[in-house]
Amino acid sequence: MFQSDYRREMDSLAPGSAAMERLEELLAEGPAEGKRPRRRLGRRAALALALCGALTATALAAGPSIRQALSAHLGSFAPYGQALEGTATVNGVEIRLLEAVTDGYSARVYYTLTDLEGGRFNDHTAVGGGISAENLGAVARFGGGVISCDPDTDTLLVEKLLFGADFSQPAALTVGSADSSRRTFDAVLPVTLPEKPIQTTLVDGRAVALPGQNTVTDPDNGDYVLSAVGFDGEGRFHALVLFDEQFHDLTGDAYPYIPGAEGIDRYPGETEWVKVEHGEDTITTGVTPEQVEYVFVSGSYHGPEEPIPLNVTFPLELQPVDAWEQAPGRAIGGVQVEKIHLSPLSLAVFYRDSPESSVGHVVLTRKDGTQVPLRIQIGGAAIGEDAGLRYDFWSFDEPVELDDIASITIRGETISLP
Repeated sequence: MFQSDYRREMDSLAPGSAAMERLEELLAEGPAEGKRPRRRLGRRAALALALCGALTATALAAGPSIRQALSAHLGSFAPYGQALEGTATVNGVEIRLLEAVTDGYSARVYYTLTDLEGGRFNDHTAVGGGISAENLGAVARFGGGVISCDPDTDTLLVEKLLFGADFSQPAALTVGSADSSRRTFDAVLPVTLPEKPIQTTLVDGRAVALPGQNTVTDPDNGDYVLSAVGFDGEGRFHALVLFDEQFHDLTGDAYPYIPGAEGIDRYPGETEWVKVEHGEDTITTGVTPEQVEYVFVSGSYHGPEEPIPLNVTFPLELQPVDAWEQAPGRAIGGVQVEKIHLSPLSLAVFYRDSPESSVGHVVLTRKDGTQVPLRIQIGGAAIGEDAGLRYDFWSFDEPVELDDIASITIRGETISLP
């Protein structure tokens, strides 16, 4: 039985790093016989696509010990780590707290899950739960996930983070479950179009591809196939993704993919989706056969594994790193700035009366004249019961030494640090 599916946002899609590596290999091989030459991706575009993939994908690194993996993950933030204590064993899984990196308004907590029964964790395992604390206001940012897997010991290294909470107050870590059933995938696959139109069946007024026509497989994933790829008699392009019958909760998108001259990914045409038994047909109009050399496929699905309920909560006694604070309590560039909080890990500015959605442009300058790159995490968030008070929060890619900071510039006015 077929049923209509919703339209998805095209701009949210980007190939992951593995897909990009495969695409680069294919492009480097040169044109196949009878095909026009392909253009190689520029370095800048390839990097941009890899970064996009890195934003939506979970990094799993098997092999090194958990301690080595944690040290590598923390990098230059390791000296700011605080050892944590706490263990629990539930349903054959040992949970062990390891470390935290915390300042006044952000925390990253690291812990391990070890499968004492063995064989229940894999490179798809997701761990539920997170950090809870006294949030500053209506907006906080949660995140984290599995960052390393040691198959020799059936151990996962997990990171959970929370930005936008008051960590001078009590906090807690909840470990909800370990779910090894969910899988995700993305790939860029080369396709060769058949000379004749593919056959379709009409369902709810839409032509849907019949399976088993011009099948394309993913060399890195045997859980699904492109069971039909090609144009129908009306000029619509079909890419039918079918999964093995053991999987459920299926989503499989497949778009014509054009590497541009600068490496910018392009998805030509207008697209709709139709659910089919064990899969999904992506139908694209407004695209020509000359534009289709590759198909970008992505999606998610669940396997037969049962989630392992854990439901354990650990109280956290976090020790924020030292920070510099100033409370100007005056207008700076037309905005009433109440407090500035700078730690080696982050910067927070609390303010009122901003006509914009944030405090505006902020520059953090070192004594050697260089500027610290700021990564905005929260902007324009209201503070608790004081609806007029807001804050912006930035994190750093690398920790800063407070003694190395010369000044903070807010909306054009510079405030010197002692």
